[in-house]
Amino acid sequence: MSASFPDRVTPAPARHGARAASVRRRAMTGAAAAVAVAVAGAAMLLSGCGTHDDSDTPDHVPVTSFVGQTVAQVEEGLPSASSMVSYDLSKPVTGAKATYGTAKDKGTHADWIVVVACADTKNLEDDTHLAAGVLRADAYTGAIARKAKDHAFDHYLAECGK
Repeated sequence: MSASFPDRVTPAPARHGARAASVRRRAMTGAAAAVAVAVAGAAMLLSGCGTHDDSDTPDHVPVTSFVGQTVAQVEEGLPSASSMVSYDLSKPVTGAKATYGTAKDKGTHADWIVVVACADTKNLEDDTHLAAGVLRADAYTGAIARKAKDHAFDHYLAECGK
């Protein structure tokens, strides 16, 4: 109670000294540690660390997902230890003469679309051996795209085992 105002409580004097500073430092250190743990936990959840199995991670790319992509796109996504062989399926699919990789092929890998993708692994891995059946982009129609997604051309590649 205050002498001049008997109905009011006088606040306790502020703590000063080494002990009070030590208590404040420990409290702030504890709070900082709690924040660091919360941030680390949030990062683990967002990155998927330990929260779900391997099949949900984007690193597991199914080989069949390459169908509809350009050869250039597929090559960019391959790990360096992987290999890829491409076959021009123009003749069996469209009746056109095969020109992929020949002197008559004036295009780039961006001009060729994958219509079949098979490998020795189900998902893309470091040492995947990929076989791709390709068509020129100008021959890749909606009907061919649907057939390719339905695996209608897989039987043209021995690597597909069909």
